[in-house]
Amino acid sequence: MKLFRYIQGAGSFKRYYRLLNDLYRTVYGRELMLHFPFYLEENESFIQRQYNLVDHCLENLGDLSDQVLLEVGCGNGANCKYISVLNESVTIIGIDLNEENLEIANAHMGSSRTQFIHDDAQKLDHIEDSSVDVLICIESALHYPDKDAFFRQISRVMKPGGKFLVADILRRKEDRGRSLWWWKRTMLLHHTNENDYQDYATRNKLKYLATSDITPEIVKGYEGHRSWIPRENRNWGSFVLLRFTLAILVRLYLKELRIHKKYMVFNGVHA
Repeated sequence: MKLFRYIQGAGSFKRYYRLLNDLYRTVYGRELMLHFPFYLEENESFIQRQYNLVDHCLENLGDLSDQVLLEVGCGNGANCKYISVLNESVTIIGIDLNEENLEIANAHMGSSRTQFIHDDAQKLDHIEDSSVDVLICIESALHYPDKDAFFRQISRVMKPGGKFLVADILRRKEDRGRSLWWWKRTMLLHHTNENDYQDYATRNKLKYLATSDITPEIVKGYEGHRSWIPRENRNWGSFVLLRFTLAILVRLYLKELRIHKKYMVFNGVHA
């Protein structure tokens, strides 16, 4: 039953991303980005608000022309494809641990300037020293148990003066990591706080140029989510199931972001 499969997907790291890909294919007929939406204007589509987040993250990284860009935690490759369309001369490498997502990336998101590699963000075994001009990690570091190791790899693979961006969901000061503990365990969530992020950079010869809290834009990005699943061409049972699944996921996301977590963006440079 689809309902049982969707419930399973919400309680497992691997199945969760399988669930998202399945939902997007069912509703939109294709794979979409796997991150939260970012609000800019009223009546935007879900897809546009996903684009908004990537655009916001790229704003402070400068011209990507003829640069080598590494996306750590590239998921199904949709971010890489979008960036390659924005700039026709950027060379993109996407790495991820989820083999199912990489299969999608290689089947639908690749190009002559983009490659996808199975690798661990805390090791980056396939990325050479001082080989990357720009590194981005959007909504993936929350799954890394050893973020200090990840930042060591950022320092190692970046060229001198290279830029990096990490967008992550952090614990608020008052959060003790106990909210939704059962979901965190099954989803392999390893949230940390802003002070730890400052230490990761300092210890690894990285310098933040800017940090920003975009929680309000992410929370507002879910406005109008009831309209994201159209009724046309669906039987009643399928429509209700999709709306129910989306409502549960949005409720979980918003509870965390409004009370326990915040969505931070860190722009930095290799010192």
